[in-house]
Amino acid sequence: MAPTRPLRAGACGAAVLLSLLAWAPRADARFVLGIGDQSMNMLADPRFAALGVRHMRLVVPYDAVGHPAQLARFAPILDTAQARGIQVLVAFDHRAGASRHLPSVREYTRAVRRFRIRFPWVRDLSAWNEANHASQPTARDPAHAARLYNALRRECRGCRIVAADVLDQAGFQRWLRRFRRVARAPRIWGLHNYVDVNRMRDVSIGRLRAATGRRGEVWLTETGGVVRFARSFGYDERRAARSTRHVLRIAARRKVRRLYLYQWSGAPLGARWDSGLVAADGRPRPALNVVEAWLGRPRTPLPPIPAVPRFPRPAGVPPDPGGVLAPAANPPDGEGAHARTSTGTRTTWLIM
Repeated sequence: MAPTRPLRAGACGAAVLLSLLAWAPRADARFVLGIGDQSMNMLADPRFAALGVRHMRLVVPYDAVGHPAQLARFAPILDTAQARGIQVLVAFDHRAGASRHLPSVREYTRAVRRFRIRFPWVRDLSAWNEANHASQPTARDPAHAARLYNALRRECRGCRIVAADVLDQAGFQRWLRRFRRVARAPRIWGLHNYVDVNRMRDVSIGRLRAATGRRGEVWLTETGGVVRFARSFGYDERRAARSTRHVLRIAARRKVRRLYLYQWSGAPLGARWDSGLVAADGRPRPALNVVEAWLGRPRTPLPPIPAVPRFPRPAGVPPDPGGVLAPAANPPDGEGAHARTSTGTRTTWLIM
């Protein structure tokens, strides 16, 4: 790990933090707030319980129930959430270790049926996670993504189903228009508006509504302030807090129905992707205070933020070349397409 400089906490830093918290949510602009995480860390953390948040999001391979290792990983999270009365939005993802495999409608239907038998209390589902992203097998076939959505809709008629779950990258409107030609009566659209949020703009929700004929609800199914991403965003916890505040305001202003922040658990120092409300060592970050302020909860005391390089990396690891692909390019298969963290995986072939 790259050596860190001594901790610093001065009047300037305190003033910045106070500015992040000196605002109050609009009482008439509420939406359902959830948080995503890929491990048990969030459910085991008393700070999460203190928020009173009753919704979370989890990305699960579509065929997880048929693979003992995957079932062993995700079942404890889902079972614990159900026992605590937390409503989980499950976003189905590609098969573990086979990111290029695109299941047939028949294969997908059988797999999600098994999931529904094992976890019948899960009634919020997303047909495919970030379906327009280059790391997904659905990226070049929105019509097939729509057929998978249709199959899930038939399989769980009483469920709330996110028809298309897309990243706000270049071309996402065109992808959605092709999806709509095949999809049957979609009612919920999911958006990962990371680009808007971390560039401090607000255009993607309007573009999504135009591409979907302004029909149906909009959910921000994965979003939040990025602490560090490859070479696009250097390590900055205060910037992530400002972006978190920005997305909460966007959701209120744009009247979205749900917002899921990603994620609770931060990645180890040097990871290519980190958007945690809590650092990997358990230290609360300023973005957590922003969420607490929005919810009207007491603020968790914040220790000083470590002074680290903007692009830290573990000892012995070569500099990060960036890893940002053009929209039409293909990411490598397998491990190279993801950034491994202590909490799971996060696709990092993201243009920001």
